[in-house]
Amino acid sequence: MERGPAIDIAQILEQGKISRFQLRVLALGILALFVNGLDYSAVNVAAPALLRAFHAGRSDMGPVFGWSFFGIFLGSVLFGAVGDRYGRKPGLILSVLAYSVPALLCTSAHSLAEFSLYRLIAGLGIGGAVPNTIALLTETAPTRYRVTFVMAAFVGYSTGNAAIAQVAAWFVPSQGWQIVFLVAGGLGLALSVLLALTLYESLPYLAVTRPGDSTLRKLAARAAPDLVIPQNAHLVASGNAATRFSLDLLFSSYRRIATPLLWIGFFAESLTFMTYSAWLAVILEQSGLAPRAAALTFSYGAFAAIVAILLFGRLIDRFGPRTTVIPAVLTALCVAALGSGRLSLPGLSVVAVLAMGCAAATHQSLNGIVGSFYPTSFRGNGVGYATGMGRISSIIGPVFVGWLMAANTPLQVTLVAIAAPELVVAAAAVGLHIVRNSRAAAGDFKTIAIANEGAGRQAA
Repeated sequence: MERGPAIDIAQILEQGKISRFQLRVLALGILALFVNGLDYSAVNVAAPALLRAFHAGRSDMGPVFGWSFFGIFLGSVLFGAVGDRYGRKPGLILSVLAYSVPALLCTSAHSLAEFSLYRLIAGLGIGGAVPNTIALLTETAPTRYRVTFVMAAFVGYSTGNAAIAQVAAWFVPSQGWQIVFLVAGGLGLALSVLLALTLYESLPYLAVTRPGDSTLRKLAARAAPDLVIPQNAHLVASGNAATRFSLDLLFSSYRRIATPLLWIGFFAESLTFMTYSAWLAVILEQSGLAPRAAALTFSYGAFAAIVAILLFGRLIDRFGPRTTVIPAVLTALCVAALGSGRLSLPGLSVVAVLAMGCAAATHQSLNGIVGSFYPTSFRGNGVGYATGMGRISSIIGPVFVGWLMAANTPLQVTLVAIAAPELVVAAAAVGLHIVRNSRAAAGDFKTIAIANEGAGRQAA
């Protein structure tokens, strides 16, 4: 049979209207990150109860957070590579299993050391789910909604944070700290089955890595039901040729500037967001809030994050990465204000909620833009390494704050130290905006036209 027209499936997804195919992928991405948020924040909201159960001091939570974030760092890089090698779908499913089973094992821990081991293993899956979800959504969403899709999925993450905080507030006093890990682990196992049965693989990924796979043609028909695909047509993802990954690729072309800026941005941002979210419940109790009030404040902060993420997702799609400056600066101001000593207990809760919302929006803004700087062939690795830089600082930040706690450092000094890196994030966002605009003018971010598109649409 004569070789037919080349149909660019990536172009069809990027330039077409939002379809049921894309909405299903988005919905499952939201659900995947919801359960990810449950598991990630389970240890944060359970921290005060854990300290009481194991008769430990506040500083003893530092190593627990540190080992967890070390696992998240390894998982970001490891499962990002798995997604590039075997597919976004298997990468995501394996990530979910990797954190769900250890979450259940946490309930049997007899010491903080044993608990830390389980959190280290769970961290692999928590970190691995993020780059695969980002890559899948970036490759599925229409261009004009790309950041919105990714950040909307992270609404699921923030909702998971909020939900597990509610579980902690209402059930830990009667059921013990184990309840939050039972909920997160159990839902994770159910999610892995659901994803295996219903999640679609990335079409651009299949077009690049397995162009002759029959699954590609079937999924393309689902994604674009109005498109007539001739029997002899071949599906491509223009500008995304299969490439053997090496670290040099992350620094090729415009990425020699973009990648360092992304790494700096993720590193600095996580010094604030991950450290703040890890220690928030403990800091609020230290400031005078009752345990339930502290857990509820954490939950309300996660709900505030949902509003902030949706707002800034649309703004970034419209105005670019520079929009991230706004939540970054607001985060720095709010976190620093918590240590001023001038806030009433209700005021403390309100500012803590605002800080959580803005910090989450900053964090997810970077997640929303990172995928667009890398092509399909090594997008999983690109996102994995970038988010991995944030995981490295996530190890450093909580441990450093634990050391400050042990040294009886004034709370105001501790909170200013947590807040300051957001100013670096603001500077990195401006740099990324400049890179993106300059490369868009040069054609690096322009969508390549579909080869022989007319023939593909008109053929019987």
